[in-house]
Amino acid sequence: MAQSILCKTLLKYFALCLSLIGWVFFGCAANLPKESEITQTLPQSFQNTSLISVDTQSQAMPKATPTEQIKILFCNDSTLENLFEIALSQNLDLQIMNARILQAKAQLKSAWGELFPSVDGSLGANESHTRTNTSKVQKTQSYTSQMGVILSWEVDLFGRLQHSKNARASLYEKSLQDLENAKITLLADIASFYFTLLESSSNLSLTQENIVHYQNALEWTRLKVENGLLDSTELFEKQDMLTNEQNTLESLKSIFEENKNALLVLLDLPHLPFVIESKTPPKFTDQLHLDSMPAEVLLARPDIKAALFSLYAQSYLKANAKASLFPILSISANLNEILDSNTQASGNLAWQFASSLTAPILNRTQLTQNYFLQDAILKESYATLQKSLKNAFAEIENTSFNFKSTDLQLQNSQKRMENAQNYFEFSSNRYFVGLIDGLEHALNTASFNNSKKSLNSAKFENLKALVLLYKAFGGDLNLAASQQPDLMNKE
Repeated sequence: MAQSILCKTLLKYFALCLSLIGWVFFGCAANLPKESEITQTLPQSFQNTSLISVDTQSQAMPKATPTEQIKILFCNDSTLENLFEIALSQNLDLQIMNARILQAKAQLKSAWGELFPSVDGSLGANESHTRTNTSKVQKTQSYTSQMGVILSWEVDLFGRLQHSKNARASLYEKSLQDLENAKITLLADIASFYFTLLESSSNLSLTQENIVHYQNALEWTRLKVENGLLDSTELFEKQDMLTNEQNTLESLKSIFEENKNALLVLLDLPHLPFVIESKTPPKFTDQLHLDSMPAEVLLARPDIKAALFSLYAQSYLKANAKASLFPILSISANLNEILDSNTQASGNLAWQFASSLTAPILNRTQLTQNYFLQDAILKESYATLQKSLKNAFAEIENTSFNFKSTDLQLQNSQKRMENAQNYFEFSSNRYFVGLIDGLEHALNTASFNNSKKSLNSAKFENLKALVLLYKAFGGDLNLAASQQPDLMNKE
């Protein structure tokens, strides 16, 4: 009879729970913002991507990963590829991001576990001795050992636990996107530091040569002033040229040291794994397949994806705070069996089934304010995402324009270099036949070196602008995985 009543009671509870769970899933879902709503305030096309050539023939090919794409951009530089591999395996920021992924994964599994009943087992034994001081001293002894199982379950009536699980799932996805964004930022920073080191190294050598030429020019000027061939003011001018070049040398040394140390931190190495003096500016592909629709491009950036998942998580947390205002239904049951006893109670079975419905009364102010807090944080998350989208849009516009601008500057520097080389060859011939003296030749040589330095700077600025473009597009320049890019060496 008791078992029949128990079965009926359980069936009623399970029927009630199933109906409530169905109502929760279909009627209490969190309102997530749509992508069209998030991007509706953005312009419909970029203005400056038209400055970059677009090859539509290979856009149908499968795209490479962000790591593969930056290698395609500078695929002829094995040293740079080696730096990428070292950084991806040793960089501490990536190790931190991987640890955060493990944390988010553990929190997600914990939130999943809260949706299901918990079952706890127990095994206990007790033994007691009593002594009675009556007319006749009596001693008694009793012992009992028992095993029990306790089941408890919070029925998620209003989706509180479900929303908590969804929030953890969104935060887990966010951690994955944070890792991808960290990789893209890491690769871009390594390339930028690497190019700056090469530029500084090349210009350091030319600056050291110029110091010698300006010293020679100063000596020639002093001799001419002593012989009355030049005014003494010429000495101040040549001394100023020498001092400026010496300051330039120290500035280049500082830039070199700062970028070297920054690169070593990213690589987590004590020394650079390559010889800088032997490196030349790398080549890069001239085929860039860029999309002109900002919504698709921006939402594909890992940092924007991370901000979007953060917004989703906050939406679920707000729904969780709202569900916390409603009653909580808990079901518990326990089963105990006596294994051994001196009272001949071995094998006795005891069970208990109970349910409770609790609702916040005195602490509703705290719960209500928590809901308002989560709502305010949700508004902040939405505004933060909007700001990130607009900043990303402006970043793409700026880097697209800057890439084309540095390309034009490189072309102008190449023309200037051609003119400087022609003039230097002409003046050198005049010097060797005695038509000009050592003072003018030293100044002409220094001027020719300055043209070389300008060309070096233009080359590497163009490369670093391409790196910034790669970073602005979230590592996706639409380069195909199987593409063998046409390379151009902008010498």
